[in-house]
Amino acid sequence: MGALTTLNIQLLGAAHPLAAEWLRWTAWHPELRTVRLVSAAHAGASAEELHPGLFGFRGLGISTEAGAADVTVICPEWTGDLPPEGGQVLDLRPRAAGHPTLPELHPPAALASLASVPARVVAAALALEPLLRGRVVSPRESIGLTLDADDLEALRPLLTGHFRLETLPGDGGTVQARIPLFEGYSEHDALAVYRDEYRSQPWIRIRRAAEQALGVTGSPTCELHLRILEREDPEIPIPLLGVTAGLDPFPAQAARAVAALNLSRGWPALLGLIPAETPAAEISS
Repeated sequence: MGALTTLNIQLLGAAHPLAAEWLRWTAWHPELRTVRLVSAAHAGASAEELHPGLFGFRGLGISTEAGAADVTVICPEWTGDLPPEGGQVLDLRPRAAGHPTLPELHPPAALASLASVPARVVAAALALEPLLRGRVVSPRESIGLTLDADDLEALRPLLTGHFRLETLPGDGGTVQARIPLFEGYSEHDALAVYRDEYRSQPWIRIRRAAEQALGVTGSPTCELHLRILEREDPEIPIPLLGVTAGLDPFPAQAARAVAALNLSRGWPALLGLIPAETPAAEISS
């Protein structure tokens, strides 16, 4: 593990909701300290006044100009210049080059950034990719998703293979997927693939049909809820797996940014993202 060194962080665009999520996720981080919030339109306010859901940040005021820092985190809607001594940059703006992503997402080199990809598309990729790589999905039928045409285009570069995708009716923050499995395969086979793929990824919760979905609002977790769907024609032998995938955008993005910064410093990815009473030695094991 890389040596721990306290880093001073400045946050540009501090009025954005993602700034509040960053502060929440780094509140117990042993080596990250946010020392400056920058927002030209809110000079003199405190972090708690800017984001009433925060507690314990009343002493952290809002500056109008950026300065020197070890790390500069740029939130969406920031349009100002970057400071010359801003240190390492985590740019969370849509279409920003160098957007931090965790390795489990495996973005192809042709995809410049996941920052502009909607959370529902990332959730769909997390639901589909293990099954595609695990070869339990039948290519004889299309995979149905409650995504529009633009979302499907954003999803294709994130997936392995050339499976057909089609739009299903539906809306909302979660994604409903209708996935044809190979004949003879079952929900248990899909569950085994998910567990093998995501065994070491605390971001992914997997639930069976009989288990109640908890939801992901305000959580960095992607929840996959599995169930077997009934076919209109029961004579078709290929089973249909229904998967509901949800990912709350701002908490998830902030948590991924913290983890990416940890990894870039050679620290455990989860450092600071779990309660502080857990020793760092246990986190890295």
